[in-house]
Amino acid sequence: MEDKEKAVEILVSNTEAARSPSPIRCCRLRLRYLAATSIICGCSCLGVMALVFAIKAEERHKAGRSEEAVHWGARAQRFILASFAVWFAVLILGPLLLWLLSYAIAQAE
Repeated sequence: MEDKEKAVEILVSNTEAARSPSPIRCCRLRLRYLAATSIICGCSCLGVMALVFAIKAEERHKAGRSEEAVHWGARAQRFILASFAVWFAVLILGPLLLWLLSYAIAQAE
């Protein structure tokens, strides 16, 4: 009888451990919000990819596959950062290139 109780206790503890996977390094909702923000305020094509990866990370986390969730979450973070970096580069380089073009035209005259 004790063996059956121990077996049931081990089974219950294993199923509880499977239901509560380790958290992703970055909060899932924060990844999703940052990805949506990167669509609006960043380079939208990279932001869409970040949102797809953030949703994949959330689904993997809900399924209890934390290693895959961390992998997809890291990819989403990289795309979010790339989206903002590209947008800031365009914001900085656009006016700089216009200034250089006007300077070159002024020197040519």
